[in-house]
Amino acid sequence: MAARSIWKGYLRLSLVNCSVALYPAVTAANKVHFHKLNRETGNRLRMRMVDEETGDEVPRKQQVKGYQISKGSTVEVEEEDLEKIALESTRAMEITKFVPREEIDPLYFDRPYFLAPNDDASREAFAVIRDAMGKKEIGALATVIMHERDHVVLLEPRESGMLATTLRSPEEVRDAKEVFRGAKKSKVGGELLEVAQMLIEKKMGKFQPSEFKDHYETALKALIKAKKAGRKIKEFEPPETPAKPSSVLEALRESLKQGGKAHPRRARGTRRGTQRARPRRIRATAKKRA
Repeated sequence: MAARSIWKGYLRLSLVNCSVALYPAVTAANKVHFHKLNRETGNRLRMRMVDEETGDEVPRKQQVKGYQISKGSTVEVEEEDLEKIALESTRAMEITKFVPREEIDPLYFDRPYFLAPNDDASREAFAVIRDAMGKKEIGALATVIMHERDHVVLLEPRESGMLATTLRSPEEVRDAKEVFRGAKKSKVGGELLEVAQMLIEKKMGKFQPSEFKDHYETALKALIKAKKAGRKIKEFEPPETPAKPSSVLEALRESLKQGGKAHPRRARGTRRGTQRARPRRIRATAKKRA
């Protein structure tokens, strides 16, 4: 299926403009998603918007946005009101400055997107901005309005297009001191630090995304397959727990002896005493959906 853009507009650098489209760079489409079902009938449950006072369902045409000013007092905001305050940045992604990427704290990274030219006439201007950033090995900060919110976006050259990462606002990022206040900053040295560095060297490697496997997702798919076939769900036995080292230094030394291997994982998602699957209801549900 061809990728669908979530935003279209213009990328602007001073007097340079080019038509662009923004596409999601990540997807959860291949993940297992559950529906809520009625245990008695196997039918799918649906969410409905109801009036919290009367309990009556409210049709879409009667629904309106509202902002609570105080308890019991709200202001209604119509779509027409939002259109009146629409800024130019709803259709334009304005580059405000260029920055080295390493200057941006990863805490501010939110969601990645792909940015590409949207027509042939814009390819040259788009390529000039992209390649100029690539030559200087820098990124660009731009502002854009998406989903009724003003966003700051980090633009970086990426193959024949750009990577556009929305950044969190300062209000969304918590101060680390709130969490680390009770942690003492102690100095570590001597043999303890030396052995730790040796272990790090043994485990050095390259970042290979394909090496990361979602074991829980695999276990979920196996569980669903077993229930559909009416088979008994396989129970996973936990690995034997090794003796706990008496000190951090002993634990590091033992890790070096094992070659820095990770502790064996236990597949999750199943429990002891799981009952035999009952496929009748699942088949009935599938029949109704068909």
